[in-house]
Amino acid sequence: MIVKGNLLLGSAQKFSQDAVTFLHAAHRKYGDVFTIRLVNQYLTIIMDPHSYEAVSREKNFDFDPIQKQVSFIIIIIIIIIEVLVAGSSFPL
Repeated sequence: MIVKGNLLLGSAQKFSQDAVTFLHAAHRKYGDVFTIRLVNQYLTIIMDPHSYEAVSREKNFDFDPIQKQVSFIIIIIIIIIEVLVAGSSFPL
């Protein structure tokens, strides 16, 4: 389960303000294993040390294809924001 967060920052703001409280709240809401997004990076958090072994042995536990797709989308969003802030228009 991915923890809900800000469209651009994900959970970065709440995490940076008080990481321990944020992680405990996410643990209560989402369970022992959950994923947070910090800007364009996804981090899977395993709160139960006994769950780590089961997760690490899973052969299909690979976020690389998803990470590449999300990173590309985030880069496009950042470029659009920079262009809008600069007051330019998109070249067509």
